Amino acid sequence: MLFNKPIIYLAQMTTKYQPTSCVAESPVSPPTEEEMQALWFEQWFPPVLKTDEGDEVEVIQSGNWNHGAGPDFFQAAVRRAGGKVAVGTVELHLRASDWDAHGHHVDPEYNETILHVCWERPAKTFFPATQDFRHVPQVILKDQLVASWELLKPHLGPVLARDLPRARAGRCQEELAHQPAEKVLEIVREAGHYRLRQKAERIGWRIKAVGRRQALWEALAEGLGYSQNKIPMRLLAQRLPHARLQRWPRGKRFALLFGLSGLLPATNLAAFAPGVREWIKPQWGHWWKARSVYDYAILPRASWKLAALRPWNRPERRVAALAALVPLIRALEQSIVSQRENAFAEILEAVSDPFWDLHTTFIAGPLPKRHHLIGAERIGDLVTNVFWPFVCLANDNAAESGWRKSQSRPNRVTTLASQRLFGQAETGLKLDDTLAQQGLIQIYRDYCAVDASDCAQCKFPELIRQWE
Repeated sequence: MLFNKPIIYLAQMTTKYQPTSCVAESPVSPPTEEEMQALWFEQWFPPVLKTDEGDEVEVIQSGNWNHGAGPDFFQAAVRRAGGKVAVGTVELHLRASDWDAHGHHVDPEYNETILHVCWERPAKTFFPATQDFRHVPQVILKDQLVASWELLKPHLGPVLARDLPRARAGRCQEELAHQPAEKVLEIVREAGHYRLRQKAERIGWRIKAVGRRQALWEALAEGLGYSQNKIPMRLLAQRLPHARLQRWPRGKRFALLFGLSGLLPATNLAAFAPGVREWIKPQWGHWWKARSVYDYAILPRASWKLAALRPWNRPERRVAALAALVPLIRALEQSIVSQRENAFAEILEAVSDPFWDLHTTFIAGPLPKRHHLIGAERIGDLVTNVFWPFVCLANDNAAESGWRKSQSRPNRVTTLASQRLFGQAETGLKLDDTLAQQGLIQIYRDYCAVDASDCAQCKFPELIRQWE
């Protein structure tokens, strides 16, 4: 049988075609970090690796490739001695000491790291540890590849030459590849409809607890903070309810929201530009009188994610937008009741503030021109995640139709889901409507994100086979 014959590798063959890299006799340079990540992504290592301390770890799934800030791979799973499975992130470095050199030992974002993978063995013993002083098992990759780096390097081209993938194709890819396109689209969109109803149900329970207007106020705050700062924004809306804020003048609303957020500067005002000082002074005039009442509820500054944000997405601008929304909540509520999507979007687009239209932080200089406090992309997200779920509570069909007719751009999760479901192949499916994009997110959350078996125990392929 063909597949029972021993594998013949390219290096063992005689061939007339010789690319430049093969003709040149110069030594192959060590991998870059990106090449090392590609090796890990391709899983060109045995399933069981040895740590520096001689322990064995079985790599169940290598994780999804993160091409942004933070750990290199997330949602990885390894089985340690004794059979215990750990799920978390994997960080790769050329040198073991880079763990400390890059500041991961004091960065809480790396507290979930389950494996530190290095290229070469360090000259001095190095023990990586997280911010909470947990030891991270360390593996040397160079010594445990399935072949030498020289033999493997030429085969990384297909991975590195295209848009870098984030996830390996899952077991469901083969099932979906045999299904008619309309059936695949039906499955994805039905998952989207399920997600819409879930969002509506969550809002419904909140309405039952606090009333429709306060539930809308909290949902808008959470949507403004999405995705990095949605929790502190929601806490602000809960600790300063809309019914209380609407009784106060605009200046006091801004002062209370900024004071409670912990973002109002408390340093010497002389350090700020004159225009910034003029804005801060009256806020402190209101805040110092009210602070003792809210002292217990002030959010610590550490609650906010400030790094790697676009300037106009800074939390200071989001808090300003929330303050400016207070008198508009009733009109937004009416647009939902009458199911007028355009009216909802137009109200948000008109949100403005003389200071924050031209500033992103208290320190940065003014913007060259006015910038909407709530941009078009954020308005689209609020229509998707606030307007239509509220509508869904009264009219499920109208909300489902609204998601189907609107367009959404792929994001990190939908890209991951597409690569898990369809690989890198062109499917010809139109998955750019909001219903389909939200369906991809739901499938990923329900199946991919909770799986730690590298698809072996995933039930989604079975669901595809049983779909009627």
